[in-house]
Amino acid sequence: MRESCFCGRCGQLEDREPVLDAEARWLLRCPNCGHLDDLGWLTEEAALMVWGEAMRRRRDPLRTA
Repeated sequence: MRESCFCGRCGQLEDREPVLDAEARWLLRCPNCGHLDDLGWLTEEAALMVWGEAMRRRRDPLRTA
């Protein structure tokens, strides 16, 4: 899933840093500017898949496919 950030960064949504906020919401942080995107606009199943893929890419950055 491709996205654009307010800072101008374009790339895969899953390449952002996965973060849980104080209310246990799934967020993704832009690696350039730190902007947080709430995944609440996705269904719970889709948000979990995107957040899980972001976690996997964080653990294994060489394996992106």
